[in-house]
Amino acid sequence: MQFKRRQLLVLLLIASQLGCMTFGILWASNWLRGTFTEFMVRTTAAQNRSTVDQLARRISDREITNVDPGTTGWSRLQKLCERVTPPRQGSIAVVDRNTGALICHSGLKKDPTLLRKFPGRSVLVAKDNVAPLIEAARKAEIKSKSPAIGEVEFAGQLYQATALSLPKIDAVLVVYQSQASVDESVAELVTPVVQVGFVVAAAVIGANSLLTVFLVKRFDHTLSEVEASVEREVNRRTLSLTRSRNAVVFGLAKLAESRDKDAGQHLERVRTYVTILASEMAKHNAQIDHHYVANLAIASALHDVGKMGVPDGVILKLGRLTPAERRAMQMHTVLGGECLTSVERMFGDHDAFLDLGREVAQSHHEQWDGSGYPHGLQGKEIPLSARIVALADVYDALTSHRVYRPAVGHAEAREWIVSNYGSQFDPEVVEAFVAREHDFAKISQQVSEQRAEAAASQPEAAAASETSAAV
Repeated sequence: MQFKRRQLLVLLLIASQLGCMTFGILWASNWLRGTFTEFMVRTTAAQNRSTVDQLARRISDREITNVDPGTTGWSRLQKLCERVTPPRQGSIAVVDRNTGALICHSGLKKDPTLLRKFPGRSVLVAKDNVAPLIEAARKAEIKSKSPAIGEVEFAGQLYQATALSLPKIDAVLVVYQSQASVDESVAELVTPVVQVGFVVAAAVIGANSLLTVFLVKRFDHTLSEVEASVEREVNRRTLSLTRSRNAVVFGLAKLAESRDKDAGQHLERVRTYVTILASEMAKHNAQIDHHYVANLAIASALHDVGKMGVPDGVILKLGRLTPAERRAMQMHTVLGGECLTSVERMFGDHDAFLDLGREVAQSHHEQWDGSGYPHGLQGKEIPLSARIVALADVYDALTSHRVYRPAVGHAEAREWIVSNYGSQFDPEVVEAFVAREHDFAKISQQVSEQRAEAAASQPEAAAASETSAAV
């Protein structure tokens, strides 16, 4: 999910760069187009002004006074218009200063019908004035003796026009340059610049995108290595702390067990039995996972930690306990629960291991039918951890030697546990025991063999001691 989110961010970065570049190029192209258009309009106006002045001088030099169609003066004026060709699809016209009718035109040979038009009546749009062309020319003559300049529409097209009043022949000389041609000239200048800009932008964005992807991958790789290294170190330290905790817990539990001379390897065997039972139950119980099994195996060592608070006279007594002594012995569950509750309170945060330890210490002598101690809990009121440890503890007690009774075999212990199905023990735990009884029997057999070897070695040790004393 995090990787997909990072990919999305990279795509958004590339898209934002593309958007910014595109916006910048479009803005720059519009600015260039406007600047070049203004420049071309000024250039066109200057060219038109030069052409108008040149023609006006020629008309004056030829002393043309009568420009009525068919006269010599008209012929000379028409020839002058035809000889001069303004750039950008331009044309030259002479219009009547009063009516606006066309007198001469550089394209008259191609289109004689132009004589029927009145271009002088077309509106000339200048920066500071909007008026018919002939009127604008008269105003410019009166105001500054200069031509009128602006945009005008003629024959369905838009032109940049310069109109100069010629009072001697009562006409207006007009030079046209096509606005479309001006726009084409601007496009010829701006389009290559814009194209180069897009190419450069694409190259920059492409290079930047590749660099970004490379850096992100490099960062991801480095981050993954760091995370893996940190995770390994955390796991190593967690494992080390867990081992240290387990060693301390098991050591304290062994200290409590050491007061009971008959206990032997009781804690180790109970831990093994608990692991077997919990692993079997995990197949059908969602509450149990491998963390639960591992924690319960260690926490089971705390089931008799409360015996540290039971008087030696009770713990070390070889015979049967009196009712008062039995009550004192039963207090080890309460003492163990209180001890681990205090540890939990000092620890502060909730800890699954301590929870299991407290449950086991306090409730492993509770019975399924409610006849156990210290609180007489019944059924599933008893914590699952305590129900599991209870069976493991009883099985080991039955199959272990005590001074007041011999050990029983696996078959007899099995029969006794099964006979208490649903009364002393949780049925689910008993079913797990039956499913894995061959493992219990195997461990019980090993204990019996070890006990037999130990018993056989005792006479040999005694004989060796007597021989040494005689010497």
